[in-house]
Amino acid sequence: MMEPYTETPTKTSYWTIVTHSIIGYLGHSLMGVVDLLFCRDLGSKATATAGTGTSLFAWFMVIGIGLASALEFFIPHAVGEKNEEKAKSYLASGALICMVLAAVATFCMYFLCNYTEALGIHPDIAVQAGQFGKILSWSYISIYFTPFLRVELQTRGHSHDTTYAFIFSNLLNVILNWSLIYGHLGLPALGVPGAAYASVFSRLGILIFLIVRVFQARKPLHQSLWVHSVPLKESAKAILQMGMPISLHMLFEMGAFCFVGFLAARFEASQNAAHTIALTIVSFTFMVPLGICSAAAQTMSRALGEKNPNEALALGQKSIRIGLYFAAATSILYLVIRTFLMTLFTPDTETIRIGNQLLMVVAVFQLGDALQVILAGCLRGLGLSKIQAKVNAAGHWLVGIPVGLFLGFYLKWQILGLWVGLCVGLWTVAGGLFFWWKRSSSKLLEGRI
Repeated sequence: MMEPYTETPTKTSYWTIVTHSIIGYLGHSLMGVVDLLFCRDLGSKATATAGTGTSLFAWFMVIGIGLASALEFFIPHAVGEKNEEKAKSYLASGALICMVLAAVATFCMYFLCNYTEALGIHPDIAVQAGQFGKILSWSYISIYFTPFLRVELQTRGHSHDTTYAFIFSNLLNVILNWSLIYGHLGLPALGVPGAAYASVFSRLGILIFLIVRVFQARKPLHQSLWVHSVPLKESAKAILQMGMPISLHMLFEMGAFCFVGFLAARFEASQNAAHTIALTIVSFTFMVPLGICSAAAQTMSRALGEKNPNEALALGQKSIRIGLYFAAATSILYLVIRTFLMTLFTPDTETIRIGNQLLMVVAVFQLGDALQVILAGCLRGLGLSKIQAKVNAAGHWLVGIPVGLFLGFYLKWQILGLWVGLCVGLWTVAGGLFFWWKRSSSKLLEGRI
């Protein structure tokens, strides 16, 4: 049931926030999984087309999500201080920032997709991938708004709302994929572009639902959210100061995967399709550590707002342990059922063979991947974000990507070599962030943060 609205925000438990954050992120990722499953019978070329278009889309997606993630610190911290005016200011400022960025991202994505052949994408899929990306670009507004609307609701004790939204939207996505790809319910058979349209309309459904719920949840506070009633300058500056490093952190990390996807588009369809499928699978399970990361940032920030640093550190340590347990379990799972997972997405034997190799690499980097993203959330919960961008830039782009390029192109390991480079980069980042987490924990206990 949906929680009643009250003027005093209910303090949501750690496990409730973790659970619903994970469900929210899994719900978002599940749309991509469903899109590929419905494209399965269209062949490896269709899978490669959807994957390449999504990789192009992701470049601009991470910037807005990074800025919205800054609100995982500011809104809970303000509520923990019982400063509702400050919380309102962050919410309204975040909405304006996301609106502007979504408009810019949509324009840039639309422009970029006109030049897919010039980007070196394989001629067999270049035009179709550009078309797929153009359609997806209309969902930036939904993707940018969803994270901070979720934080607002969770902070006020309405954690279930995001879960309801994603359950509804994923059901809608299944129906729309079935209808728009193959031409059911009187709708035209659009093929691969139908999957993109399904994602856009499903994400729009999430946005509408969460906006309505936020206004309902805030009604007992008797606060206007209109721009003229909010001191925007100071809160917007704070969001940008913390959010930009987070965006850079996500851009360096996810950008590494997107860059590999861009390079995979130069290989034959089986290599590209295997990359797309493996990335879709690992992205789905990655949503669990990402949900834990978000919960760590929110709960630690609120604890600091309540002047309780010991609780904040305890929450961070708990988050790290949970993430590592999950990552260890999924590593074993990938090794055991990797062939089965690949056959769910493609009947092509060569794609399955290459995908099996990639999932073995995934099994190796699961612990490092989970550790680095949860540590990033813990540091964000302490109000620290700049170091994450620096460590990710060094780990991925000075270590991981060069290793991948050497193995993939010089030694001709192709997509496998690029993924080994990603593995090296993730472990390098995890080691760097762990060092800074231990250092920052000591400073917090000494009262220097």
